[in-house]
Amino acid sequence: MIIIKGNNPRKIDKIWELVKKDHTVKKIAIIGYPGAIPHNFIRAKQMPAYETITKQNALDDLTRFLRETKDRFEAIILYIDCESHLIESIKEATKSYKEQFILTV
Repeated sequence: MIIIKGNNPRKIDKIWELVKKDHTVKKIAIIGYPGAIPHNFIRAKQMPAYETITKQNALDDLTRFLRETKDRFEAIILYIDCESHLIESIKEATKSYKEQFILTV
């Protein structure tokens, strides 16, 4: 899992630099909170975006999403700016999946 830290609104560009080296756009998904994903960027890259995570149930929502989309993507960007205490839980929830995960904190 790659973790991107900071509040820089342009951090999505850093994420893209990491992802495009190894994956095609059609095999990458970005998941986040409703209204939090930078849609202009996503449209330009034609990347599937899912705004199905809620702050109250982030871990449960993520687990459900991963179960429903297992093996559909090579990489999943978790654009959720989660709290530090959730990082280990997210690592644990994603460790059995073969997809590459990029998490923003």
